Amino acid sequence: MDVLRFVALIGALVFVHEFGHFVVAKVLGVTVLKFSLGFGPRVVGFRGRETDYCLSLLPFGGFVKLLGEDPGEPVGREQLAHAFHSQSLVSRSAIVLAGPLMSLAFPVLLYFIVMLGQTTMTPPRIGTVVSGHPADGRLLPGDRVLTIDGRPVASFQEIRERIATSPGRSLRFTVERGARVVDTVVTPASVTVERPLDAVQIVGRAGISAAFALSVIAVRTGDSPALRSGLRTFDLITSYAGRPIVRWMDLERALQANRGVTVPVSYLRPQPVLGALGGLCDLEVQQAGLVMFTPTPGDGDISTRTGIESPDLYVADLPVDSAEYEMGLRRGDKILLIDGVPPASFESMRESLLAGGGRLHTVSFRHEGREVAGAFELRAVRWSDEFGNQFSRVLFRTDHWVPSVVEDPIPHPSPVLYALVHATKQTGEAIVFVGLYVVRLFQGRVSVSSVGGIVTIYDASRSNASSGLEGFLWLMALVSVNLGLLNLLPIPTLDGGHLAFFALEAAVGRSVSIRARRIASVIGLVFVVIVTAIGLRNDLWRKFGNPRRAPVMVTEP
Repeated sequence: MDVLRFVALIGALVFVHEFGHFVVAKVLGVTVLKFSLGFGPRVVGFRGRETDYCLSLLPFGGFVKLLGEDPGEPVGREQLAHAFHSQSLVSRSAIVLAGPLMSLAFPVLLYFIVMLGQTTMTPPRIGTVVSGHPADGRLLPGDRVLTIDGRPVASFQEIRERIATSPGRSLRFTVERGARVVDTVVTPASVTVERPLDAVQIVGRAGISAAFALSVIAVRTGDSPALRSGLRTFDLITSYAGRPIVRWMDLERALQANRGVTVPVSYLRPQPVLGALGGLCDLEVQQAGLVMFTPTPGDGDISTRTGIESPDLYVADLPVDSAEYEMGLRRGDKILLIDGVPPASFESMRESLLAGGGRLHTVSFRHEGREVAGAFELRAVRWSDEFGNQFSRVLFRTDHWVPSVVEDPIPHPSPVLYALVHATKQTGEAIVFVGLYVVRLFQGRVSVSSVGGIVTIYDASRSNASSGLEGFLWLMALVSVNLGLLNLLPIPTLDGGHLAFFALEAAVGRSVSIRARRIASVIGLVFVVIVTAIGLRNDLWRKFGNPRRAPVMVTEP
């Protein structure tokens, strides 16, 4: 089955590529002598009026043979008008270019088929607004976005895309907030995002998410109602006064409305289970509990009256080999100051620390009821992938725990248009990625050991079997882009080599000599064989010489 899947993948891509040459040649009146899937001896096929359509023995490619494709090939006078070398420069270029263009256009169809399966979308409702980000104070959790700059919005995906493509540009949001319709302006921040292959991109970020924070609480230290009742930090509140509670915003409303009435509160509390599953891992299980809770009467803020606040700035997890742990930071501590400034949110704090690189940072945090001060430097983590490429990045390894939930999806408002637009976009991104990889390879910034061959494609098709048709089509699209771009390289024997000869012919006003073409073709063939051998060597090394080597990660002291 794996072999059939692989042959189907290669066969489909070769057919599409060669079909491009075939169709344009036919349209321009050039005689096609042979259309072959595979190389070597003919296995089966049939002969049309002028073309032999066949399957050949070796299924790792294919070709279209045109009348007069070799300038030295004798062509009868009556057939001269239908010979390739007799056509105009534009016609010859169109025939050669059609194959790579078909390979680059085919993924649009493949991605379109995949994306047609997305029949639901996330509702256009704001779930979380991160403090200290552009949307803070302008959008609120629970807001339903109706329009952005007057254009209707049907899903949260559209909101995210509009923000991402508008860095530094003010956007006018019209939102439904309860029973009111409100207009507000948000200016997304310009954020530099690191992409693979050392690429960077400027995108817009507003600090919003479709996910609603769950009703996990933090309990302030000291003599607070929450602490006296028995509630603890990281408890997940499941009901309040007999009413189910799921989201933090719902819990906030319930706490705000209570002015001193004792109510039952049920919760789930995480309990560590060390060495679970025979020592394979550490787990946390949720233990249910019930307390009677009485907030302080009055009009003060919720945190003061109840002792309950968001767990956003509370430490939930940090590795024992991190600089933060060695400084004294522990699970349950609340971060109060970073470099003398109160952090607006955990995410804004993380961004600030990472932007500062490995310099020394001062921190003030509350540990077991007392305020503690310290300092630490973020450490760089170095790692190498399975290809031997080296990477290094400064990381903030401390994390918080603010679990979230997204609203139930809604039916897709325009699945066909969405699939077409995003299939085109995805194809463009794939072309840019593969093109950048080739550039980085020639620059020496990507190791030659990362080049894969036919075995890599086979392994990928086999590993994608669990993803079904969708995974198979995604892989086919990516390989098709590779096929199209590689054929455009100006290497003799490839389509790009022919186009280079045509460009030279246009520049000097005459065609390149047959002898020069043949010498260049031999050189090009040697180059292709060398690259193929490198790919095969890398495939065999990854498969047998370096089996399943995991990436190696080292934390710098």
